[in-house]
Order: sequence, then C-alpha cells, then structure tokens
Amino acid sequence: MTTSDPRLLDLTGFDRPDDRQPRSEHSDLDLLRLVLDLQLDAMLLTLGAAAHAESRGDSERRTPWKRWLVEDLDLARILAIALVDGDGAPVPGLGGGLAHAGPDASLENLMARFENMENLLVGIVDGLGAGRSWCGVAGEALERCRARLAELGKHRRSEIATIALVNSQSLPGEWLG
Repeated sequence: MTTSDPRLLDLTGFDRPDDRQPRSEHSDLDLLRLVLDLQLDAMLLTLGAAAHAESRGDSERRTPWKRWLVEDLDLARILAIALVDGDGAPVPGLGGGLAHAGPDASLENLMARFENMENLLVGIVDGLGAGRSWCGVAGEALERCRARLAELGKHRRSEIATIALVNSQSLPGEWLG
C-alpha cells in the first residue's frame, strides 16, 4: 500500500516472514493455535449460514453447508491433536490445557457444561407457552442433553474405576492381614 497521506502507515513490510531469524517449534505451534482459532471461527460462521439457509428452506443444491461443517469439524480435530501432541499453548475453547490433565478432568468439565445447559433448558421448557415455534426444539435439546449427561456419567465412572485400579498397589488379600 503506497499513499502520500502522512496519517497512514504502510505495514506491508511486516507481512513477510524474516528469513534471517530461525523459527522455533514454539512459535510454529503458536501459529498453529491461531490457525485453529480461525478454523473454529470459520466453523461457527458455516454453522450460522447453514442454520440460516435451512430456516429459509434452501436445500443443499447451491451451497453444501452440511458437508462443509463435517469437513470443518474434522480439520479442527486434526489441528487440536497437533497442538496437544506438540504441547502447544492451551486453547480455552478446547479445555484450556485440561486435556493434559486426563480424560477424567475433561469428562468432569463436559458434565458441568451439560448440567448447566440442562438447568437452562428446564427453565425454558417449564416456562413455554403454546404455539411457539421453538418449543419442540427446546424439548429435543433437553432430551439430548440428558442423554449426553447419562453417557458422560457412565464414562466418568468407568474412568474413575480404571484410575483407581491402576493406582492401587495392593495385592489381593493384602488388607486381610
């Protein structure tokens, strides 16, 4: 960008990488984290566009929103795996580094979010008036939330039992004296 206006500053020189300085793995992981942030934003934009198109009754013949959502989710998953494997900076939306704490911590955090969603949905469903177009959606969301909570609870109990079994250093009969 070239201009004679003294109030504008040309920053295009800063857009190019400096080949004279070595790149570290840490800085590359930071860039990968930024890519993941952008991918998550893109996925939310795609989700919003897909919802808007479906609410208008548009089919997928013009824009393949659903396919793009699946592909966006897969790319986000691949990027997240790379960050976890490379000990990259934690991404708050991905547990803020709690993935390293183990599956039990992740399951506990998921349960807390779904419990909060359940409480909000119960409040909505209990206060629903007849004839609202979103009444069925709120009820279905509550059912799905409760199903996920049941599944999370089952997996969490299994993880706790597995951890207790692995951490137990006692031999059978050792406690009997």
